[in-house]
Amino acid sequence: MYKVFLAEDEIVVREGIRNTIPWETTSYTLAGEAPDGEIALSMIQEIKPDILITDIKMPFIDGLTLSKIVKKTLPWIKIIILSGHDEFEYARKAISVGVEEYLLKPISAKDMIQALDTVASRIDREKEELLSIEHLKQQVQSHAEMLREAALENRTRAASGETPEAASSQGISRDSFLDATKLLAVDGDSLWTKFRYGSRKDIDGITRDCAALLGENSGDDHILEYFILGELIVIAAKVVEEMGGDIKDVIPFSLNRRTINEIIHSRDVFYGKIRSLFNAVIEFRDSHTDGRYRSVILKAREYIDQNFEDPEISLHGTASYVGISPNHLSTVFSQETGETFIEYLTRVRLERAKHLLENTPMKSADIACKTGFSDPHYFSFIFKKNTGLSPREYRASLHPGA
Repeated sequence: MYKVFLAEDEIVVREGIRNTIPWETTSYTLAGEAPDGEIALSMIQEIKPDILITDIKMPFIDGLTLSKIVKKTLPWIKIIILSGHDEFEYARKAISVGVEEYLLKPISAKDMIQALDTVASRIDREKEELLSIEHLKQQVQSHAEMLREAALENRTRAASGETPEAASSQGISRDSFLDATKLLAVDGDSLWTKFRYGSRKDIDGITRDCAALLGENSGDDHILEYFILGELIVIAAKVVEEMGGDIKDVIPFSLNRRTINEIIHSRDVFYGKIRSLFNAVIEFRDSHTDGRYRSVILKAREYIDQNFEDPEISLHGTASYVGISPNHLSTVFSQETGETFIEYLTRVRLERAKHLLENTPMKSADIACKTGFSDPHYFSFIFKKNTGLSPREYRASLHPGA
C-alpha cells in the first residue's frame, strides 16, 4: 500500500477527493489531510507518506513552498500538484521543484487514480533500481572474495604443478579458474580517479583495460563481466554520492536482472554501457563542480600514482611537474579532493602495500621499500595508524586460523 497525504484548503475539493475515490479498492490509503501548508508540513514529517497531493495555493505555506521543503527534507516523497490556474508559469515552477504530476481542477476520481498509478509506477521502478544497486554492491563483494580465493588457490595449485583441468575435477570451473587471477588486475583506485577527475578522452582507456581483462573468451557464467560492471557501478556511485547525488538518478540504464544479463552477455552492449555510464558520471560531475583545476589535479594524481615508489617524491616536485607553485597546488589539491597531498600519497602507498600483503609473500621490509617508505619501522607505524593493524597482523587477518 502507498500512503497518500492531501493538503488542500478548499473543503469541497478535499472532501471530494476523500469521498469519491474508492480507497479501499485501490493500492492507496489516505494517511492524512490538512487545510493548509503549515499544518500539512508538520503532519507529513510525522506520517512520512509516499505521495503528497497538494493544492498550489494555500494559506500560510503554499503548495510550491511546501513542495520545495518536502523535496529537500523528504526527497523520496512524490508530489502531485493541484491547481485551478491553467498557466504555464505555475507548471514551470512545479516542474522545477521536482513535482511529478500537475493536475487542473476540477479533478475526477478517474484522473486522480490515473495520476496516482503513474506516480506509483515510478516509486516501484526507483525501489527496484535502488534494491538492484544494493544487491549489486553485495554481489560484487561476494564475487570479489570468491574470485580472489580462487586466484590464490590457482597460484597454489600452479606451484604444485596442477593444471586447470585438475582444478575442474575439484569443483572449480575451468573458466573461473583461468579468469580468477584477472580480478587481481582490477585497479579500483585508478578507476575512481578517472571517474572523479578524468575527461571523456579517458573512456577509451577504460574500455581497453576492460577488454584486456576479459580477453577473447570468457566463461559461460560471465562472472568476470559481472564483476567488472559491478565494480564500475559501485565506483560511479561513490563519486556521485560524494558530490551529494544519487546514482539511481545518474545511471543511464536500468539495473534489473534482465538488463544486467543483456549487458554481460554481449561485448558490444557491455562496452557501450561502460561508455554511457562514464559519460553520465562526467556530465553530473561537471555540472556540480568548478572544473578550473580538474586537469591539474588529474595530472598531479597520475604523477603520484606513477611515482609513489620513489621515497623522494614531494609536493615541490609534483608542483613543478604540473606547472604551478607548491602553495597553489597544496591549496587546490585540498579544495578539490578533500584530502591533502600527503594524505593522498600515503593512501596510494598503503593501498599498494595492502595489495602486496594480500597477494604476495613479500616481507614487510621489502614492501616498505616497494611502496616508497625508506624506513620499515615508519612504514609499520603509518600502516597501523591508518588500518589499526600492523602489516603482519593485517596479513594474518586475511587467513584466520592459518
